[in-house]
Amino acid sequence: MSRLRIVTLCLAAAAAAACGAEQPAERAAPPAAIAVTDDVGREVRLAAPAARVVSLLPAATDAILALDAADRLVARTDYDTHPALAALPSVGGGLTPSIEWLAALRPDLVISWRDAQSRTLVQRLDELGIPVYSANPESVADAERLTRQVGRLLGLDARADSLAASFRAALDDVRQRLDAASAGTPSVLYLISVDPPRAAGPGTFVDELITAAGGRNTFDDARALWPEVSLEEVVRRQPDIVVLGVAGADARTIARLETAPGWREVRAVRAGRVVAVDTDLFNRPGPGLARAVVQLAAILHPDLFSPEPTP
Repeated sequence: MSRLRIVTLCLAAAAAAACGAEQPAERAAPPAAIAVTDDVGREVRLAAPAARVVSLLPAATDAILALDAADRLVARTDYDTHPALAALPSVGGGLTPSIEWLAALRPDLVISWRDAQSRTLVQRLDELGIPVYSANPESVADAERLTRQVGRLLGLDARADSLAASFRAALDDVRQRLDAASAGTPSVLYLISVDPPRAAGPGTFVDELITAAGGRNTFDDARALWPEVSLEEVVRRQPDIVVLGVAGADARTIARLETAPGWREVRAVRAGRVVAVDTDLFNRPGPGLARAVVQLAAILHPDLFSPEPTP
């Protein structure tokens, strides 16, 4: 090969290498769009994982905290008392927040209760172009789904799947221990209010927790999810254990029941089998139910389960 031919080839190779070095590095692919269906059948679409979130459901807020994504929240409700949220502004109770105030927060996702006949929050936010996930969790399966959907909307699918799986594992572990011990089935009156008495009915996550913890819901035949019940009917049914899932219930509340007319006729009250539980765990269909089922099992079967230590 001639010297001229060799030089030409070398120059061509050098030019090609230089051109390659000058080309920009390959850009990372943009985040994939997210699409989920909420609890009322609406499709919720996000161009990217939500980074500014307003959660009006304490259960959804708990899921976000459990996913280590508290930094995504830009507001809280009055019921969200976790220290990590203390500096956030509050929207109030969460059912009827100011639409203008919410819009001013510039959220790229709002998680809300579904609209009712007298409430059009989801519709109004949708009209403003603010993505809204409308939720209505009632059962344990709903709680698991809410956790997974929140994880999906935040781009944290793997964490959410792991969290939901750990909850299911906690339920299964309690059931297996109860089955192995052939434990009895005490009847449980779970109250979410005392005056008037309002109980957990069939089809609720509390009803499922009672069953999973080795008990039987005293009002498992009610016609409503959370029925108002008469004290006379409570006396007639005579639950073995009364659980107070009432905000602010403590030893003083229990003492008042022990001396109140009517309640004194309930054998569980006279025998001191009334327990107040943490409503942040028991009354929210979210990740806290994993701890709630273990605590409830310890209440119903103290010979098989040790009470969970207070953090």
